[in-house]
Amino acid sequence: MNIKTTAGLAMVTAAFSFLGGFAAEIAFRPTAAVAQGQSDSYFALRDTKNAKGITTYVNDGQPGQIFYGENGQMRLQMGTYNGADERGLPLIALSDTNGHIRLLFRLAGENESPVLIMKDKNGSDRIVMGLQLSGGQNPFLHITNDDGSTKDVFGVYR
Repeated sequence: MNIKTTAGLAMVTAAFSFLGGFAAEIAFRPTAAVAQGQSDSYFALRDTKNAKGITTYVNDGQPGQIFYGENGQMRLQMGTYNGADERGLPLIALSDTNGHIRLLFRLAGENESPVLIMKDKNGSDRIVMGLQLSGGQNPFLHITNDDGSTKDVFGVYR
């Protein structure tokens, strides 16, 4: 390799390094609160088409992340619960375009059992299925009808 080729390669490498650093600066710029030292438990990533974008946070020791749609409504949430009975147990929630949770996947109960919850547009649990919350680990399917009546199709929900 001659000196001209080596110098040219060094220039191209330097240029791409600069551009990569510039892109990272824009993408990972801290929020005003973080930049001012007001919060070290919140991070936001957004652009001109999505003012909320993605927020990552730690609340009472429990981490979470929320993805927002362009309309500013929550679409995906994941993290761990900070409530006393469920502290540290993970969850994933999917929301409709209005920000209402429609599907929740989580661990619950003393068995820390996997549970899938499907909600109607009013936020009521309509289908709950998973493994038994306490005692054994048998599967269950629990439904709630339009009239509010409930039924365990198989297994025991509570």
